[in-house]
Amino acid sequence: MPTREEIMEALKKVKDPELGRSLPDLGMIRDVKIDGDKVIVTVALTIAGCPMKKRISDDVKKAVSEVPGVKEVEVELTTMTPEEREKIFGKKKPIDEKKALKDVRHIIAVASGKGGVGKTTVAVNLAVALAKKGYKVGILDADIYGPNVPLLMGLEGERPFTRDNLLIPPERYGIKVMSFGFLAPEGQAIIWRGPLVHRALSELAEVVDWGVLDFLVVDLPPGTGDAPLTVAQVFPLRGVVIVTTPQKVAISDVVRSVDMFNELGTRIFGIVENMSYLKTIGPDGKEQIIPVFGEGGGEKLARDLRVPFLGKIPLDPDIAKSGEVGKPAALDPESEIGKAFADIAEKIVKASLEFEKMGSCGLKKA
Repeated sequence: MPTREEIMEALKKVKDPELGRSLPDLGMIRDVKIDGDKVIVTVALTIAGCPMKKRISDDVKKAVSEVPGVKEVEVELTTMTPEEREKIFGKKKPIDEKKALKDVRHIIAVASGKGGVGKTTVAVNLAVALAKKGYKVGILDADIYGPNVPLLMGLEGERPFTRDNLLIPPERYGIKVMSFGFLAPEGQAIIWRGPLVHRALSELAEVVDWGVLDFLVVDLPPGTGDAPLTVAQVFPLRGVVIVTTPQKVAISDVVRSVDMFNELGTRIFGIVENMSYLKTIGPDGKEQIIPVFGEGGGEKLARDLRVPFLGKIPLDPDIAKSGEVGKPAALDPESEIGKAFADIAEKIVKASLEFEKMGSCGLKKA
């Protein structure tokens, strides 16, 4: 019969896929029960909706099954307490409202379940559309691994300056912009994992002087890893906008992203379907609409998840061109893209004001 010591030694080979440390080292092994040749391992996940739980469970089964005398392995999943999470990620310090976000009225996150769906493009154009409506707007590029907001906003090579030990963000098109891309040497990869990501984003929340803003749009990294989790925990979000494309593979990832924010108690403003359709002129000279990546996936997903559907953004070469020259497409309010983002922005404004009246999770006005 296998011993507990042998089981724990085998589990040292199993690492958390995102944190890169062994499950015993992270305190994730809650219990080990041995019943003859059957072993039951209880694993405590950092959050209940952990997107890596199947992989972790499979890795545990594989490692334990290799111990001599083990014929059956069962994995039971539970969730860490806030105190246990603090041992891994560190204690979250409350943001100093006098220095940081005191005068920011609404903080809106833009997220996606996977990369390649145009999340940053949506975040930038949403910020522009809000500014076009007369609101004071900022955008925080929290995509720590791929900070592309400076490129899309025409701010490559810019750097924030400091005043009273705070970072003063550059401005473009009337929008204040802060990005990890401003802080890293040009062309250098940013390789931060686990606790370092948490610390970097937490500190960034405290050292940027945004001044008075109606809306701060936060562009999150794709997926459900450490960075979006940290932003949802550290920043007082009013809500989150989820970006998808019509394909089934993108939609399945969105479900995991929505699950994570629901688990954290963050409101879902709704879903934006990007690259919804391509308009072209057919042989008969008439306009045709081609659903390049499928049709209706975002709307169906919104219905299934019981969240609002915020709108469709067409697949348009003008969006790609505008990103290359640093002039977001929503700067032209009369264009089809500009009108689409204006409509989405109006829905975000309405939802934010409704939540504010309800006494939702935003900061109090000064």
